[in-house]
Amino acid sequence: MKRLVMLCGLLGSLMIVVPTSAAPILGWDAVTTGEDGLPLGSGLEVTAYKVYRCGTSATGPCLAPDRVLVGTVIPPATSLDLAGQPLPQAYVVTATNKAAESVDSLKYKVVPPAAPRNLKLP
Repeated sequence: MKRLVMLCGLLGSLMIVVPTSAAPILGWDAVTTGEDGLPLGSGLEVTAYKVYRCGTSATGPCLAPDRVLVGTVIPPATSLDLAGQPLPQAYVVTATNKAAESVDSLKYKVVPPAAPRNLKLP
């Protein structure tokens, strides 16, 4: 059983897939357009996505000292396994290319999955 949460933000959709007995996986849509909505020009393609842990608050900016880089993902991959990361935590994702690093995505708070309730055995 998996629980899927999607968010729309500057990087497109962010998803958290939480298998009931494993660590969550943070996933997002590939970035293919710039801030102007036009396709990224030749040579400006995304070269990496950076995932930052922001502490436990789901509100406010993701700033130091709470901002910690937890992973760099090389395209075409668009997900990061959060195994070993403390929960609850909030995360943001940025996209980088040879020109710059994007602004943060929406902040998403990841919490441990709830235990199953009201289970009926056959």
